[in-house]
Amino acid sequence: MATEHNLGPIGKLGNGYRQESPYVIDDAPPRVKRSAFFAIVLAQLMWWMPLLWARFLYAPYEHVSGVNYFVWSLAGFIALASAVQAFRILGAAREGRFTALGSLLKTQAILGAAVCGVIIGGWATSGLAIDTPMGSNFYFFSAAVAFFFLLSTLGEAIHALRAGSRWGAGYDATSVWRVENGAYFWLWNCLWMFVFYAIFFWL
Repeated sequence: MATEHNLGPIGKLGNGYRQESPYVIDDAPPRVKRSAFFAIVLAQLMWWMPLLWARFLYAPYEHVSGVNYFVWSLAGFIALASAVQAFRILGAAREGRFTALGSLLKTQAILGAAVCGVIIGGWATSGLAIDTPMGSNFYFFSAAVAFFFLLSTLGEAIHALRAGSRWGAGYDATSVWRVENGAYFWLWNCLWMFVFYAIFFWL
């Protein structure tokens, strides 16, 4: 059974933070948890960088053609709007406006679903062949963007359900690091959406 001895300084985290559950990791302050998650996010460079390099190694002088520029531009615009929303979520979390998180997170989940839906629409309306160097790079990169936006959307939907729960669950100064991590991960995905758009539509 959990005791003071094997859990560490229960209830002594400082800055008013409480221990969320009887696990050793909860002895760490929220900033440490955010930092640990950020290290995991940076590890994603292992697959983002090869996708980036492949664009210039296998189709260095080609320009994308046969795609619906309007649809892909719409996806980029929605991603930009979702990045602004992510900053709003971070602002609410840092300012302690926990009751506002439910509606903010719900809107973010809707924007994420819209990004994924528009990307699928871009695939459906594109005539770029996947069996070409440019086509394979384009579709694999956009599929990675859609996959991680989908993960983020599911995460934000879960956060929204917890924030808007009628059964007493929610977020406070101790647990809001989960929402902050979700927002940071969202901004990371937005970064790669903009990289995708830049290397295929601008270069």
